[in-house]
Amino acid sequence: MPRQAFYWQLYIAAYTALLGLPLLFIPRLVIPLIGFDAAMADEGPFVHLTGMFLLCLTLITFRIWQKKIEEMVLGTVIIRTFIIIVLFVVGIIGGFPFLYFMMGVVGIGVTGTLWSLREVRLLDYL
Repeated sequence: MPRQAFYWQLYIAAYTALLGLPLLFIPRLVIPLIGFDAAMADEGPFVHLTGMFLLCLTLITFRIWQKKIEEMVLGTVIIRTFIIIVLFVVGIIGGFPFLYFMMGVVGIGVTGTLWSLREVRLLDYL
């Protein structure tokens, strides 16, 4: 597998950490900046849980990069494609522009990973 495919794991780790840390520790400051009502941070643990799950994804993708686990790279593409679909649907339903921005961020990573895998027989990794 090309090394560039693993560098995209660092891209994922970076944007999930940059979003996960503030959502876990300072959601009241971050929620309004991304276009949501600040009261959402007080309604329950969901914002904090979202931050925690993003940080878990950070750790998983960092380990994929660190250990060069080839089989997991395509798995992250599949998961991130699902994330793009969910962000799109929720963006349409809720009308939150930040979700479209996040679709673009995640989409760049998916496109970059797939581009780096263009010469690899992907069926071997399913």
